[in-house]
Amino acid sequence: MVPSAARRIVPADRTVRRTRPPATAAVPTTLPAVLLTALLAAFLTALPAMLPGTLPGAAARADGRGAPGTAGHRTAGGTGAEAEGARAAGAARTRPPKRAGAVVSLTFDDGDATHPAVARMLERHGMRGTFYVNTGTVGRERKLTRRGLAAIARAGHEIGGHTLTHLRLPELSAAEQRAQICDDRRKLVAWGYRPTTLAYPFGSVDARAEAAARRCGYDAARDVGGLREFSCPACPAAETLPPRDRHAIRTTSSVGPDTPLRRLKQQVFDAEKSGGVLPLVFHRVCEDCGDYSVSPKLLEDFLGWLATRESHGTVVRPLGEAVGARYRPLPRGE
Repeated sequence: MVPSAARRIVPADRTVRRTRPPATAAVPTTLPAVLLTALLAAFLTALPAMLPGTLPGAAARADGRGAPGTAGHRTAGGTGAEAEGARAAGAARTRPPKRAGAVVSLTFDDGDATHPAVARMLERHGMRGTFYVNTGTVGRERKLTRRGLAAIARAGHEIGGHTLTHLRLPELSAAEQRAQICDDRRKLVAWGYRPTTLAYPFGSVDARAEAAARRCGYDAARDVGGLREFSCPACPAAETLPPRDRHAIRTTSSVGPDTPLRRLKQQVFDAEKSGGVLPLVFHRVCEDCGDYSVSPKLLEDFLGWLATRESHGTVVRPLGEAVGARYRPLPRGE
């Protein structure tokens, strides 16, 4: 017989064997979790490549430069520089073509007493003009003084010749024409100016007067008329650059008290389409003061509008600068 104590031990051993699982029983329960963790890690690692543009580094790949570690990679969009070039080309195709633009020259004849105020008006708009002076009338009633003329020149405006006493040149002899043109220029030089352009009085000129202008050292001279008007719709809208005839530069007709603002604007519009230089001829600037006058308001309104045309390629320049006139010394014996 087995002792009673032994009988109690054996059942205990059997109970242990039945309740303690074997060591290998843990493998089936823990292995699926390890595999699931590995698969999840691999998925998260591959996710950026599967979803470009949503995670860090996607921007680099989208513009074609490639993410770090992928040197030389390109997308169908090409490099960043190529994309910029394509966008610029597209913008150029949709942008409206630019107008040719024009050079507008504001010229003021006769050395009038109103011209210092006119010069200041131009300066407020950032513009410079050309003032044609008859030296034989400077200091007379309703005419410029020497001081007023000097102030205009100091502000950067061009000073040009207009003959001594404003006579119609074709009605004079050749010798008288030379005296009117050359003596006037000689006096301007003696006063310290460097005149390069001449304006024929009344726009009245013949071949002898042109020859005298050249002989007296003027590099260019301005006529009146020859550009597009209501009376000459087939005339050119602007003078060519360089001018067709440097000593007979064409203009529109003189601006007067009946000239509407819309006409001045239309002349600029037409010149912008063709390109070239548009010389405009003014005289006195005052209210109701003669046939060759314009009101200060008309000129002010025109200058304000003209300043807006810079965005269309139109600029305002003195006539000598516009046509590239150079200073020539006074010829000897004239």
